[in-house]
Amino acid sequence: MSYTDSRWTQGSPNTDLSIFVGADQFIDFAAVATLPAAPAAGLLFKTVGNNAVAKFFASLSLLLRSGQFATAAYSQEQFGTAAAVPGPSSVAGTSSPLALQPGFPPVTAANMATVGGTLGTGFLSGPIPKGIQINSYDVIYQVLTLAAATATTGLTKTKFVNLVAPVVTNIVALAANGLPTVIGAQPQVTNVAVAAPAMIVPTGDTEVILNVNLTGGATGTVNFYGVTLNCSFNFN
Repeated sequence: MSYTDSRWTQGSPNTDLSIFVGADQFIDFAAVATLPAAPAAGLLFKTVGNNAVAKFFASLSLLLRSGQFATAAYSQEQFGTAAAVPGPSSVAGTSSPLALQPGFPPVTAANMATVGGTLGTGFLSGPIPKGIQINSYDVIYQVLTLAAATATTGLTKTKFVNLVAPVVTNIVALAANGLPTVIGAQPQVTNVAVAAPAMIVPTGDTEVILNVNLTGGATGTVNFYGVTLNCSFNFN
């Protein structure tokens, strides 16, 4: 395998990352959902009983990157920066060559490489947003016997700073978000889109929490199998 003494950085993200979060990774804070005594091979789910309201929460184990500044040891390019060091740097208005329009040739005149300008003139200032972006997620569950009373879901991002109140931001606001409650002979897979997906870039310690709430019908139950995250990523 070839070797480089420096780093190579990915700009455009890959869009095909799929992460399955099983039912066993969710905590039901209402403590009403149960694991079946003898599930079929290859099927793991939690059951929500008659009139029970389950509140499933999972703190997602995601690889998050805040982005890093260039250093003379690894990044020798100095064009596109207003400082006498490789960009991007902590100096306002500095960028790197990768702050230009990503893509493949041919490149339009408007996107030709030019020396970076001042902050706010259209050039990316600071590190390229790196890490993972949740584009949508699939909620997998099955309504049995009688339609569930409700089914809601939400996705949040929480930032922690020492001795400061945590800041919670909605990625998907808690609501029905298109989750059906009709009876199904087999599990249903319902996609929930993120309206404005963006790289989850932590400015401090960051937690991403997924919430699914399911209510069993008066004489029916709901089986919850888990959630699949559909993501883009540019870890390199």
